[in-house]
Amino acid sequence: MFEGKFYNGRTSKGMPAFITLEHNYIRVNWQAGEESGTEIWYLTDIHKTEFNDATTVLEYGDFPRQSIAVHEQDFKDTLQQKYSGAKFLSSTYSSFARTGVKGLLIGGLLLLGLAVGLFFWGIPSLAEKAAAHFPEEYERALGEKLHAQMMQGYTIDSAKTEAVRQYLAGLTIESDFQIHVTVVKDDQVNAFAIPGGFVVVHDAILDEMESHEELGGLLGHEIGHVQMRHSTKALTRSLSYYMLLSVLFGDVSGIAAVIVDNASALYNLEYSRTAESDSDKAGLELLVQNNLDPNGMVWLMERLNVAAPEFLKFISTHPNTSDRIAALEAQIEKINYKPVPNPQLEEAWAKLKAD
Repeated sequence: MFEGKFYNGRTSKGMPAFITLEHNYIRVNWQAGEESGTEIWYLTDIHKTEFNDATTVLEYGDFPRQSIAVHEQDFKDTLQQKYSGAKFLSSTYSSFARTGVKGLLIGGLLLLGLAVGLFFWGIPSLAEKAAAHFPEEYERALGEKLHAQMMQGYTIDSAKTEAVRQYLAGLTIESDFQIHVTVVKDDQVNAFAIPGGFVVVHDAILDEMESHEELGGLLGHEIGHVQMRHSTKALTRSLSYYMLLSVLFGDVSGIAAVIVDNASALYNLEYSRTAESDSDKAGLELLVQNNLDPNGMVWLMERLNVAAPEFLKFISTHPNTSDRIAALEAQIEKINYKPVPNPQLEEAWAKLKAD
């Protein structure tokens, strides 16, 4: 029997303990004031963390791991005699040494490959997964800051903004976020979503539209990006390395600052084929939900699927337009209902086109 300290993994306070080496396990009898208990450590789940002449530290189980610390030389010797061949007593260095120089070199290259893979793919992927779990309140607050930052570089078209918001108010929308649309003056044919429910529409893309169903499809598409958090995920993925540095330096609150300081990245975000397909479907579903002509999505895509210079921004960030048109047409073939006129939407559309 040996004396040592027992740590239960839940607190940092060590408790006096008596350690007994049984045939297939280690028994730990601990006492803390009036409380006491017994732990049974099976050999297969024991991990060695420190093993020298002065101290032996062993850990047990999964997180949070229990541990014992024994300051007796005899304990180390008795462990080696009683449990000779046990996995937790094997030397990591000896295992590596047996592989030889070639084995060490291969192992080193594999570790380097893993490190490179983690840096270029692992970190962005983890950042994207974390973004999917941002609280809605946090994402909304982040979106407000991003929107305010971006609007500093634009001139807002107040009349068109009012008309589009009136159109939006006439739609039945299912979203976790309150949608806030702003129309800005810009010759680039484009529209994009900002985290937290914000949508920015260039007046140039509105000028190209010939039917209000195209506007409904566009809004549904961008709202889809918002609802499925595509902008949040893509933005955190592209800024993942800066965010990692904030965490490493202990500035967790700086993550939001990093994103806001790089608000301009939203303008050039490229979504995956799956994200675009899902948002196209969301745009189509919005038209169907409001009994509008579902072909509005196709008309919009066909109008944008040209090579004119002013369309290049939209095409560059919304790739594979021809494939997406074909996918939309295939979905529309399955839809069977007669579109219903909507005076409120038509009034807002007329107001938009009159401005």
